[in-house]
Amino acid sequence: MAGLRIENIVFELTGACNQCCRFCYNYWRDGSTPLPAPDPRLARRTLKKLLSQASVGTFSFSGGEPLLLRNVADLALAARLKGSRVNVLTNGTLLTPPTLENFVNIGVGAIQIPILSFRPEVHEHLTGLPGSWAKATDALRRVAEVMPKGAFAVLVISKVNAPDVSGTLQLIRDLGVRSVMVNRFNIGGMGRRHSSELVMDAATLRRAFADVEAFGAEHTDMHFVSGVCTPVCLLDPAPYPHIQFTWCSTDFSRRPVAVNYTGDVRFCNHSPHVIGNIYDRPIGEILTDRAAQERYSAVPDKCRDCSFLSRCNGGCRAASEQVYGSFSEADPVLEML
Repeated sequence: MAGLRIENIVFELTGACNQCCRFCYNYWRDGSTPLPAPDPRLARRTLKKLLSQASVGTFSFSGGEPLLLRNVADLALAARLKGSRVNVLTNGTLLTPPTLENFVNIGVGAIQIPILSFRPEVHEHLTGLPGSWAKATDALRRVAEVMPKGAFAVLVISKVNAPDVSGTLQLIRDLGVRSVMVNRFNIGGMGRRHSSELVMDAATLRRAFADVEAFGAEHTDMHFVSGVCTPVCLLDPAPYPHIQFTWCSTDFSRRPVAVNYTGDVRFCNHSPHVIGNIYDRPIGEILTDRAAQERYSAVPDKCRDCSFLSRCNGGCRAASEQVYGSFSEADPVLEML
């Protein structure tokens, strides 16, 4: 194993998915090109190649839908045998009892499943898959039973489901889950087609997070994290002390990078820009490349003199890459309110 250490990698096992979520940020899910079928052999070969170039603290297996790969447990085992922690980001609809048992036996650390509403019709409107609500809630309940500290719900909040926040959090709690990612809708991929339906105005956004805060204040045994970096000028975290807000660093040594099953390396899983491929050169060279460093050190003009810049860095700049084709622009959410 190489001497390079990378703490977090989002490993995209496939670009394919059995759902067609209206909010999906995957840049390739814009409907413009057919999606290739899952390639389990290539995914395994790429994982092996990656682990020969660096030791990895945590892999987050993502997609697309990672459970479309028949060998996903084998991939998790391969990473675990190299000393990596493994998390699985899945929509839950394909999480069978045998697969979950394999994950537990392998030592998968966490499984994240989106629950978008306590109302099945709202959840399924957003996922585009009839029957997905029952499967996702059942899967999350089963995960919570066998992995109480590793069960994570994901609530992507949009204009469609913002009125449901409190009821949805109660459902998540009733499923036995105590850790929740509460992410505002972040434009990109398929979400660009549905932005007018999904993007909240500032008042709705703040009211939704106030609902999360109220629930967190009442249920202090639960943990809430906002994983989408949001400009502080839009959403000041101060009124929400029960929500942990995170923001992205542009320092590759301090942030999760994305690697897909073909070996392409990107700034993050929201970014469309490929900075290199591990089959062409080692990931250490890719991440320290001067051109990549310069690209991701840009500061948006509108944020340059802002006192919040050091905290939020202009919001999600990968969304800027998708919308504007440039990392040097501020989060497009500022233009869409």
